[in-house]
Amino acid sequence: MRNAMRRFQRFGLYLLPASLLVLCGVLLTTLLHPLTPVAQPAPAVVLMGGVDWQRHAEAMFLMLLADALRQSQEARETQARTLMYAEPLPAGPWGRRPVLIRL
Repeated sequence: MRNAMRRFQRFGLYLLPASLLVLCGVLLTTLLHPLTPVAQPAPAVVLMGGVDWQRHAEAMFLMLLADALRQSQEARETQARTLMYAEPLPAGPWGRRPVLIRL
């Protein structure tokens, strides 16, 4: 009987943190679980005809293409400026190789 009581006392030490973890898990599950089903979105109303939609899509595509071209040119200019202002590597005793640190 004494051994059973000692086992329960040792087990009781871990009972409080374990029960708190279970309680937190249950609370998080109930808070994150949706109680009502998600409403279905309303169907989109079409305001443009087929020709208008095609013109709009082409205009948007051309805008995206022009923006991509502009960004590409900016990246090339930045890279060219970086390469233009790069400092040359210091020459070592063996020619144009970088100097190595010897320990």
